[in-house]
Amino acid sequence: MDHIFEHYKKTGYLHHAHLIEGDQVALVPILLAALERHMGISAQGNPDLSVIAHGSFGIDEARTLTSMQSRAGFDEGARKIFIISAPSFTREAQNALLKTFEEPTAGTHFFIILPHFNTILPTLKSRVVLVSPKDAQTHDDTSALAKKFLDASLEERFVIAKKLTDKKTGEVVDREKIRSFFDNLERILYTRLAGKKDGSEIFREIFQAKTYLSDRGSSPKMLIEHLAIAISV
Repeated sequence: MDHIFEHYKKTGYLHHAHLIEGDQVALVPILLAALERHMGISAQGNPDLSVIAHGSFGIDEARTLTSMQSRAGFDEGARKIFIISAPSFTREAQNALLKTFEEPTAGTHFFIILPHFNTILPTLKSRVVLVSPKDAQTHDDTSALAKKFLDASLEERFVIAKKLTDKKTGEVVDREKIRSFFDNLERILYTRLAGKKDGSEIFREIFQAKTYLSDRGSSPKMLIEHLAIAISV
């Protein structure tokens, strides 16, 4: 769980939405401890931190969450944290959360805990960072590779694209690793472009790549190569 906050400690940037795979009973206290340890956010008596558990997360819960996140925080300038856990999220609820997760209120962060990623719609996955307790090493590897990619020439970027998508006979490309790579590209660029230029077009390109990646018929190598050309920083 600590690796979620590694980049935050260096830059102050934290992605607005994380989808965490695992057991809510075990992960909620671990996440709360990590928030306090890395960000100084305490759960004790904190009106800007909400821990919400549901037997099933449906459309009514989604509307309530959207309303809650739109309100101003109790402490001016404080981050609002929502930790939501449920065994299942209905399709209607996920669709209702799409815009909220794409354009959240400033300073708002969501941590959604659920048993399995495979129950989540590709369109919602494309708006969040996926976190599994077992993927810290993958995150570290793709974070370093994303930085190398951004600092590389176009030819070198194509080499990285080939390295990420090479597979042996009978194997399939690890799309979760590619997704982690895209998440890290987004994170690093957000930091680099802050206050310097309008990066909205670049982030739209990454968003589209993450969306197409969820389609099993898409080519991860072509998506990376497209970003190699589209990202000019």
